[in-house]
Amino acid sequence: MYNEWALLWCRTKVRQSNVLTVIYCAQEQDVFGTEGGRNIGMQRYNRNVGQESVMRIGLCDDSKRDQAAVLAVLKKLGLKADVFDAGESLQAAFWRQAYDLVLLDIEMPGTGGYELALVLKKQNPACEIVFITEHMELVLDAFQFKPAAFVPKQMLTAELPKALGRILQKEKQNPVFVTKKKKQDRIVELNQVIYLKYIYDHEVQFTLKDGSCFSETGSMKQFEAELSGKGFIRIYSNCMVNALYIVRMEKDAVILAGGEQLAVARERRESVRRAYMEYLMKC
Repeated sequence: MYNEWALLWCRTKVRQSNVLTVIYCAQEQDVFGTEGGRNIGMQRYNRNVGQESVMRIGLCDDSKRDQAAVLAVLKKLGLKADVFDAGESLQAAFWRQAYDLVLLDIEMPGTGGYELALVLKKQNPACEIVFITEHMELVLDAFQFKPAAFVPKQMLTAELPKALGRILQKEKQNPVFVTKKKKQDRIVELNQVIYLKYIYDHEVQFTLKDGSCFSETGSMKQFEAELSGKGFIRIYSNCMVNALYIVRMEKDAVILAGGEQLAVARERRESVRRAYMEYLMKC
């Protein structure tokens, strides 16, 4: 039976739409949801057409027993996942189409969980990573990958639903930013903004995840006051960056997903490093 938990997740993924959709399979997906307040039951959904927002889950573990245990928990929540025995297989599938949530074993033959998480985060920083492991002593080494949660395999049944619930709450709290220019409102989800730069004459340009840009009238001081508490860090007098998209910090620069490098002002290096560490601790 498709439960309310799954539909609640779906509601967090759809903005300004009366379509509620949950994907249960990865290829020819079965879909269940409501539209305009009426039950539309089961239907097929082609991800290449339509506007529904979906959650795709990948599971990578070399143990068949542990795979089965995770799938049993997901089944109780009304969810399914694409299953991979090796990191290389998940990585290949991820390149074809990114997952929203990936459940990873840390220790696997070949490409391990840490290496895999680094690659996936570079491709899609918004992807949520949950490490599932028997070795909790490895947890401290994993903060650099910004995992959403760690779940001990010994406590899978109790802890995995809690971890997924926390991810859901974070999705629900994803803030939006409303801009107003030439009497036209633009609503932008902040997790789609990579960085913003002051251009000239009180024009600030926003660069988005999809590569598009738009400009807004204002000052960096004004935007810093509004966005600094929402994951944005001012790294230069004319630039703020979304910490979500930082994959590495160097002495005088931040490296973003996709490889772009942004300079950090000398006088801001310590405050930027501190702000980024605080952000990581909150993830």
